[in-house]
Amino acid sequence: MRPAMHCVQWWAAAALVSGSLASAAPLEPESLNGWQFVSDPEISPDGSRVVYVVSRFDLEKDDYESDLWAIDGNAEPRPFVTTAGADLSPRWSADGKRLAFLSARTGKPQIFVLESSGGEAWQLTKDAEGVSGFSWSPDGSRIAYLARAHVKEAAPPASGRARVTERLVYRSDGSPGFLPEARAQLWVVDARTEHEPAIGPLTDGSTEISVPTWSRDGKSLVFSAPREADSGDLGEGTELYRVAIERGAAVQAITHREGPDDGPLISRSSGAMTWTGYDLRKPPRSSTSRRLYVLAPGESAPRLVTGSFDRNVGESIMTDVSAPRGSGPQVAFGPRGKEVYFVSADSGRGRLYSVPARGGAVRSLSDALAGDLREFSVSDHGRIAAVFSSPTAPYDIWILDRPAGKWHQASHHGAKSLNGFVPLPYEAIEVESFDKQTIQAWLIKPPGFDAARKYPLLLYIHGGPHVLYGECFFHEMQVHASHGFLVLIANPRGSTGYGEDFANSVQYRYPGDDYRDLMAALDSVIARGYVDEKRLGVGGGSGGGLLTSWTVGHTNRFAAALVERPVVNWMTEATVADIHQYVATHWFRDYPWRDTDDYRARSPIFYVDKVETPVLVIQSEQDYRTPFDQGMQFYNALRMLGKPAKLALFPSSSHGLSRNGPPAQRVERLKIILDWFQSKLASQAQP
Repeated sequence: MRPAMHCVQWWAAAALVSGSLASAAPLEPESLNGWQFVSDPEISPDGSRVVYVVSRFDLEKDDYESDLWAIDGNAEPRPFVTTAGADLSPRWSADGKRLAFLSARTGKPQIFVLESSGGEAWQLTKDAEGVSGFSWSPDGSRIAYLARAHVKEAAPPASGRARVTERLVYRSDGSPGFLPEARAQLWVVDARTEHEPAIGPLTDGSTEISVPTWSRDGKSLVFSAPREADSGDLGEGTELYRVAIERGAAVQAITHREGPDDGPLISRSSGAMTWTGYDLRKPPRSSTSRRLYVLAPGESAPRLVTGSFDRNVGESIMTDVSAPRGSGPQVAFGPRGKEVYFVSADSGRGRLYSVPARGGAVRSLSDALAGDLREFSVSDHGRIAAVFSSPTAPYDIWILDRPAGKWHQASHHGAKSLNGFVPLPYEAIEVESFDKQTIQAWLIKPPGFDAARKYPLLLYIHGGPHVLYGECFFHEMQVHASHGFLVLIANPRGSTGYGEDFANSVQYRYPGDDYRDLMAALDSVIARGYVDEKRLGVGGGSGGGLLTSWTVGHTNRFAAALVERPVVNWMTEATVADIHQYVATHWFRDYPWRDTDDYRARSPIFYVDKVETPVLVIQSEQDYRTPFDQGMQFYNALRMLGKPAKLALFPSSSHGLSRNGPPAQRVERLKIILDWFQSKLASQAQP
């Protein structure tokens, strides 16, 4: 599946934009203030209209605002639903006569319904805690939705009131405080302005369930949910369940196996059901490719239709300009339910694939698009609307009129976001690491690049470790490159998009050989002669923060480092993080109190005596994934030893600060990072 590639090649947009032609004015961190984030394209059943979400910064509220836009036929996009508040998740009824969506215009997100012919949308739900997801019935008469029951407090909580729990999993990054004891429940309501009370709850609220899919006859709903209410397996213990749309109906399990079953979807045309999952191994692997299954009507056993496709179904490339809130489908049935379409990442590109519902060869539908296709929807006749980005173009709506046709760009929000800045292209590189393993990387060169000069270089390391960098627009990388830096990104072993074996090669060895891969990529660029080895910077967040803190403890070749939301002490990560149980059982062979030597050997905090590189530490106070103490341990240890370090601590933000954090903090964060590297490395090219 990995395509053949020359050792070095230029990625280019349609016109082969070169660095020397890029705009003279650099891209500033403040440019995020005017960014338009495009997501969730929903094509009408007849294919005549696409409704999608455009999000942007609300600078006054320091939050995100989102509106619905529409494309009629081949016309220019136009604002469709614009209100004060977030409008998200547009979904057409099966006949295309009505559009439902979530809107926070009245406070909590509620379902609103709009006639396709126009007019005012009416509010369908009024749940006290808001609606988190919904789906139309096959005949368009009803809507199933998820809403958490409102629990009335006996009295307002005092400032010093304790939070009390007996759960193993009681926190989740991005949800400040403790998780509510009661989770969202399933309800069904008539999709009319005047309707009877909703039927439900059809589930007990003990676990968090997925957005349901309707049976073909409209009599039952299917969803996925954890087998156990208090599961610490990070979603590896989920099953599919069915419930009849009747008060008091019993929930019945459909699947029974060790491993996850998630995201069920039933074809209105054929009645077949598809979902993703995999068989759990013992001991569990730290990364297992999600596969696609199909269960046809009348069959008792599902078909594994992507068995030979060694990639993750539903995976996209890492970026900082995808939608900050909400996203669109990544799996869908094709016309008449004969094929299943899905998104997956392969060798640094996000592609759209199809596979026959009864099994067969997987084929790509987007080879002509060199970048990241991450969300899509399909009309009844096969017209496809997708969100796509290349290294030199932010995400926009692209359309494929028929599977054998040509993709064309239908919106241009990315160009408006760039405001005249011409992005810098990526140069794709393949590097042979210390053990002959091939590592894929990309180099972004500054404007007016001259190979006869010497430039400072920033090595950026992705997190995960089971994610990947690739050929999509990345605002932060463009900012640095436009200010005179060479920017090198790479996918060391442990990255996804290259098969399970490559991803799992770091299990019980993280960090380690991945660090050596990164140094091999760096050395290959230095060997070209235009890198100033005295002005090297390294940085990354999450797993990238872990590898950066590991790097500066194992080499002094870098003049500046960025350690952001890191893991520096596996002992506390495996007991304090919101994924504590998963860390201890998937990345280590035993718990830290039983296997102290291994935890210590792989924790960068125990190499802090060797650090000579000046380090900028960035940490978020509400980060539960790599909690507050991780960054603080590293910064405090460096300063206790009198080593140069700076701390930037962000309140009211979680692990996803750089992708979906408060807008003002996202801009401030990037300004702090740019200033740090400029002050330590001096961004002007030297003779």
